[in-house]
Order: sequence, then C-alpha cells, then structure tokens
Amino acid sequence: MKYCMKCGVLIEEEKNRFCPLCNTIILKDEEIAGLSLEHLKTNVIITKKEKKKDIEIKEKKNKLGLTAFILLMLSFISIFTLLIIDLSIGFNIDWSIIPIISITLFFLIIGLPFMELNKKLFWYITFDALILSIYFPILNIIINHKISWSYYVTLSIILIWIYLSSVFINKIKNTILKITLNFIATGIFILLVTLGLNNTSAFSKLVLPINGLVFIITIISYLFIRTYIYNWRLIVITLSVNTGILCFGIDLLIQRYLRNELKLTWSFIVLLVLIPFTLFMIYLDNRYKIHKYLVKKFHI
Repeated sequence: MKYCMKCGVLIEEEKNRFCPLCNTIILKDEEIAGLSLEHLKTNVIITKKEKKKDIEIKEKKNKLGLTAFILLMLSFISIFTLLIIDLSIGFNIDWSIIPIISITLFFLIIGLPFMELNKKLFWYITFDALILSIYFPILNIIINHKISWSYYVTLSIILIWIYLSSVFINKIKNTILKITLNFIATGIFILLVTLGLNNTSAFSKLVLPINGLVFIITIISYLFIRTYIYNWRLIVITLSVNTGILCFGIDLLIQRYLRNELKLTWSFIVLLVLIPFTLFMIYLDNRYKIHKYLVKKFHI
C-alpha cells in the first residue's frame, strides 16, 4: 500500500497504476530507487516549463477568440444600426449597402484570422484575394451600375496572388519554372488589360516583346548568379550588362512602336554610364591577370 504523493489517498500500487482521485502516477519501489535527485529536479523543471507553455497557449487562444467575438459583435451592431437608419429614412435599403458590404469585408479579412481555424498563412492570403476579387466588382456595380475600374483592380489582385503562390507553394521547387509561370501570368495580365483598353496592337507590338525580353534577361541573370554566387564582382558585371541590354532593347521597341524607326534615345545615356562601370568591374575581377600580362608584355 502506498500514499498518493499529491492528494494523500491510500492506494494499492499493484492494482492501480494511477491515483483514482487525482490521476497522479504511482511509482513502484524499484522505480523510486532508480530515480536520482538530479533526475527528479530535471523532471520537475521540464513539467513546470510544459505547464507554463500550455497556459500561455491557452491564454493566447482565449485572447484571439475574445478578439474575434468582439469584432463579430461590433460588425453585427454596425450593420444592424445602418439598416435601421436607412429603413427609417426611406423605408428601403439604399445608401447603407456600401458600408454594410465594407463592414462585412472588414470582418472577413481582419476578424477571421483571430478565429481558431488552424490554417496556414497562404490559406488566409488566398481567402483574402478571393474576397477582394468579389468585393470590388460588387462595389463597382453598386456605384456605376457596370464593371469598369474594378476589372483592372481584380486582375491586379489575381496577379499578386499568383506571385505569392510561387513563393508559398513548396511543390514547385524549380526556380526557373516559377519565374516562367510568373512571366506567363504577367503576359496574360497585360493582355487582359490591353483588351480592356481596346488596344491589342500595343500588346503584340510593344508589351509582349518587352515582357519576353525581360523574361530572357531574368533567366540569364539567374543562371549566372547561381553559377558564380561566390564571385560578387562577376554578379555585378552580369547585372550591369543585362541592365544595359534591357534598356537598349526597350528603347528600340518603344521607338519602333511609336515612330516606326530603330534609334536610341534615353538608353544612350544609360549605356554611357554602364559601359565604363562594367569595364571597371571587369578590370577588378581580372586585375591580377592583367598585371601579369602587362609585366610580361612590356617588362614593367
């Protein structure tokens, strides 16, 4: 027979492994003999830390749940008040529609993360993007009775969501594939924007070539940087050269689209700055070889 260490109840340790009153474990004589004072102290410290951590988690959950409940109640009271005021003025729901859907949007975006949904960050990003993509067209229809500016806002939200998806989705591990998907999404975005502006010639003659040029330059820069990550001078040279090529190509494409001629305008100034800088960085990266060649060639 043993006494419970916690509540003092007399227990038959052969029949009961745990105290029937407080559920405390009952140690046998062999187990007690095998325990040292340091081991007991360590177990006590670990138990205290675990209990403290559990208490902090529970307190955090309670605070989040209380915050979500307060936001829900405030949103409900605001919506109910707006409906009562609108109905009392004109006996119909008129001007209160916009603030009501705005308050609903506020709760869904701000209040929802405070609820215990156990969702990942990307889930909330996707949910917010979906809600905003629905909210802006509805707001546009209420104000203008048609979809106008919300078309471009919704396209922008979708494009940003695609960019964030390439960062958060771990299943796509190939960086080049991520960059390719982002540029394809950007091209489709610009195409839809130009279609909304009724200007398809700008997309085919200007936007699509610039997007393709930026895509090629980005892939080349990424491959060089990944290959020569140990050499910062070569990385700077790569970025400088690619920036010059990009400005040169964009300038030629713009002049061809606007004036139907190939000539340099603003990119000429950029090249005047980048060319000396690039040559200087090439010298820094190869200065020992250059000095050795000069000594050998001119016997300096």
